[in-house]
Amino acid sequence: MPPASVDPDRLRSLGAALGPLRECAREGAEEVLAPFPELGDRETQAALDGWVDQLADLLREIEATGSDLADRLRVAALNAVGPPAAAAHEEQDTRGEVAATGDAWTSTTPREGFR
Repeated sequence: MPPASVDPDRLRSLGAALGPLRECAREGAEEVLAPFPELGDRETQAALDGWVDQLADLLREIEATGSDLADRLRVAALNAVGPPAAAAHEEQDTRGEVAATGDAWTSTTPREGFR
């Protein structure tokens, strides 16, 4: 069964909605590392440092995952519908890639990892 058609505008808007999440996670990772509290007790300090590092790593991972997902949504939106200006000049080649003639642009079908 072929996949259901998806509105490319919805994909683009979802990818754009990830922007504030990525920015917030990036800023949060920087903010959590900015103050460096010193507790005096070595074991307590080590535990606190470990928790702060884990939190910063988690926030960085949220940012990276959001960026990756936004990129995948952008590729999916491009593959759902080509650009209107280049649509008249596109030619389908034997590998399933869309190559625009002239100086428009070239887009390939998504690799297996992007599905």
